[in-house]
Amino acid sequence: MANLQKCALYYTDAPDFLVEYRGNFKEQIDKVSYACGDTITKTIGVVTVYYKDLDKLLKDVPSIIFIEFRVMYVLQEISPSAVDNITAIKNNPYLGLTGRGVLIGMVDTGIDYLNQEFIREDGTSRIVSIWDQTIRNSTNTSLYVGETYSNEQINNAINAHKNKGDSYQIVPSKDEVGHGTEVAGIIGARGYNKEFQGVSPDSDFVIVKLLESTNFGNILKGNGVKYTPVYNASEILAGIEYLKNFSLKVKKPMVICLNVGSTEGSHDGSNLLSKYLTTVGSIRGIVLVTGVGNEGAAEGHASGYIKNVHDIDKIELKIPREMKYFSLNILVEKPNKMSLNVISPTGEESGFIQSKINKIENLKFVFSDTNMSVRYYLPEHFTGQEVINVVFTDIKPGIWEFQLIGDYITDGRYNIWLSPQSTLPEDTKFLKPDPFITLTVPATARKTVTVAYYGSYNESLVSSSGRGFNTNNLINPDIATIGINVLTTTVAGKNTTASGSSAATAIVAGACALLLQWGIIDGNDTTMYSTKVRSYLLYGAYRNPIYKFPSREIGYGNFDLLGTFNIISRKYRGYIEDSFIEYNVNNLFIRLPKEMEESLNE
Repeated sequence: MANLQKCALYYTDAPDFLVEYRGNFKEQIDKVSYACGDTITKTIGVVTVYYKDLDKLLKDVPSIIFIEFRVMYVLQEISPSAVDNITAIKNNPYLGLTGRGVLIGMVDTGIDYLNQEFIREDGTSRIVSIWDQTIRNSTNTSLYVGETYSNEQINNAINAHKNKGDSYQIVPSKDEVGHGTEVAGIIGARGYNKEFQGVSPDSDFVIVKLLESTNFGNILKGNGVKYTPVYNASEILAGIEYLKNFSLKVKKPMVICLNVGSTEGSHDGSNLLSKYLTTVGSIRGIVLVTGVGNEGAAEGHASGYIKNVHDIDKIELKIPREMKYFSLNILVEKPNKMSLNVISPTGEESGFIQSKINKIENLKFVFSDTNMSVRYYLPEHFTGQEVINVVFTDIKPGIWEFQLIGDYITDGRYNIWLSPQSTLPEDTKFLKPDPFITLTVPATARKTVTVAYYGSYNESLVSSSGRGFNTNNLINPDIATIGINVLTTTVAGKNTTASGSSAATAIVAGACALLLQWGIIDGNDTTMYSTKVRSYLLYGAYRNPIYKFPSREIGYGNFDLLGTFNIISRKYRGYIEDSFIEYNVNNLFIRLPKEMEESLNE
């Protein structure tokens, strides 16, 4: 990779975009003076360019076949060993599972490498690598942003700290937000603090500290939204690619814990990041774990149906105060086609803007002094859906009405998702929201373990937990676990509690590390990967008879690691022989339903 840090655009207000390419992308982008870019994988790259130059870039760099919509990714706010029968497994003398030999990959806010929970008793770090994307002026030309730090460098920094030196002169990576450290504590705190221990206390960590988006951050600041870390898809995907390659290079199994998500997108597993995750989830020895987010009660999703051509449906959106910049995408499921009319709080109408391929309409609402741009993507590259992109500048408070008219109708389904709740002024919401399909992207991806959460009292459902299913009826979430008041560690090494999607996802990620140790490190099932681990978890889940499964709220049931190992060890006696696939793993006999393998290989 070239050194994109030399591109002045990258750290300024110019946005970056994920692109799909074929051919000499790097050679072509390097000849462009108004943009810069680099490769992430053999088919996915990143470009930094202003919006006004996007169409020009497509002409000047013909190897780019698709530029993905930019969406905001946010953190999924968050002793764990005491829940979901994890203790029963860890205390079993015949299993002896602690996560030994398994890597925990995290794409998050970094980690406090001086925290004793991540330092072994001999004083060496359990963190084998840190890629800090925020470090500037790096000389490392193998990365397009940031710098990497090895286990040796981290150990030297720890020793410097012990000797009253400045550890950050050696490894200047800090977790200023604290989210990554808290998540890592739930997954694998070693128990230095006797009050709690992580699920997988002997695992090692590979950390990617995400670079926050300057462009998105400035939008939030301009809209008067309080500071919240916001990220680009490109840095997230690059981070996962780094983790994947690290696992393959050192030949160790890895659990990749993803605790960032976006509300926007098709929610069918077809966007660029989700499709990429599906390929990573197919690699033996790697398990992807994602959270559903905390948008279940955010009132940021609206949906509806138009029954016939020329029928009109309306969506009302409350804007609580003026925003300098606001956008949304209306996704019309294929092969339906619709046109849009927007009505301002003063009653001024745009009129129905006819749906045409790549049609752009710029309008001004005079009485509210608001500018609007509408662009139709028909069809959108990955999903084939019609996407109506609506962008406002200086949008004024009040109730804005969006009217859709049917131009061509089959089932007439459409969806709209606002950006994450934390990125909008308080009380920005649809007046008639749809609480379903509120799980965040990339929890909609295939071949990942997708985790919802419930409360600590009587396993009660929590309204903020994102709900499924996917728009194409793919079953997500998979399972649920406790996500309220989970004990963990802070950047300063003190105890704290974490709640939300990240806490629940961390618990299951730690449990997956135990499964990878049992399967790959201990040699009981060396073919483990995301799909197989997901299968074990689904069949071991506790299904409360008061619910119907699969459930939009908790998938196939409550996570139960003891139940999973019972499923692995049992012989499924009393069932028809032909409906199962049988395995012998050392002295362990396993029989799995054929329907499970068929459904998970779709």
